[in-house]
Amino acid sequence: MKKSKRRFQGASERKGNSKGITLVALVITIIIIIILATVTINFAFGDSGLIKQAELARDLTANSTEYESQAMSNLVAYMNEVYGELGNSGGGSTTEDGVPIPDGFYYVGGTKEEGVVISDNPADENKGTSHDAATKMAGNQFVWIPVENDSLFERYDSYRDGELFAGVTDMCSEPYAGGYANEEQEFNEMKARVLANNGFYVGRYEAGTTNPNRNEESGTEDEVLIQQGKNVYNYVGWNNSETNAMNDETGGAVELAKNFDTANGYTSVTSTLIYGVQWDAIMNFIDSKYATENCDSNSFVVDSSGKGWYEQGKPTVTGSNENYAVKNIYDLGGNVAEWTMEAIEVGHSTYRVIRGRRL
Repeated sequence: MKKSKRRFQGASERKGNSKGITLVALVITIIIIIILATVTINFAFGDSGLIKQAELARDLTANSTEYESQAMSNLVAYMNEVYGELGNSGGGSTTEDGVPIPDGFYYVGGTKEEGVVISDNPADENKGTSHDAATKMAGNQFVWIPVENDSLFERYDSYRDGELFAGVTDMCSEPYAGGYANEEQEFNEMKARVLANNGFYVGRYEAGTTNPNRNEESGTEDEVLIQQGKNVYNYVGWNNSETNAMNDETGGAVELAKNFDTANGYTSVTSTLIYGVQWDAIMNFIDSKYATENCDSNSFVVDSSGKGWYEQGKPTVTGSNENYAVKNIYDLGGNVAEWTMEAIEVGHSTYRVIRGRRL
């Protein structure tokens, strides 16, 4: 891997079997709002819902004050039962600063503006977002990326080497028409969920593992962790290095990312490899001028030198320096590369696009 002192957010290409690549920020898109909407509908209109109870109270009132009193008591008891159930669902019914906390996750700290952080471990609840607190946390952590303007959830020409890489969106496609069988369907589902929930969660750190000795023969058997102080999960291709086919989602970063939710027992969220449109949403969250393609030269999304760099031959640990964090997300700056779902066709070959890398 060629050394460089300066790393910027940008785009380049590599085939799926490239070994000089670190794994992906894993993205979580939440569906808890949809779940809560269903609960609310049942709460109001179901056979035992508020409306049915109110109708019963009305009818009983016409016959007997005693029956009315009993019906009202039943209604109050029912409301307490339902609210009690919602209030003890592992964070699923709560919001922080307007940000939904999925069921089974816990609010760690932060605001919508600076980045709301959640964890899948209750021991991390309300620990705060400082670097010192991060070193003591036990669970996988994620940061909320707001997408409140649907029209801005698009791909943009990103920056590379301190300058706008004009035309990159025209060169790349997403979803890739020649991709695997469910690729377009998965993209459409991801986009619909993001827009319905007004955002998504991204891994707070570069994907890591407890194995300090990964090499070209390591494969994908090591556990994936989104935690501070883990060894960077490197030597991972986009897919199976034996096939190199861009219509094969198995055996590499894509499969690891898609299986992350199941591996951790998540039931209220879906995990995916990060899409180009999501990467751009993160950049726009960091700097709102990103969508106008007119960022200042000192913007993080233009020049992230000194904000982190994982050299392939010298893997370091995730979240190692508090100065590497922006919007409570670590390890974005100066990274070696991030596999994404974008694709580019060059000549007769197809590649998947890597974001965040200087050529």
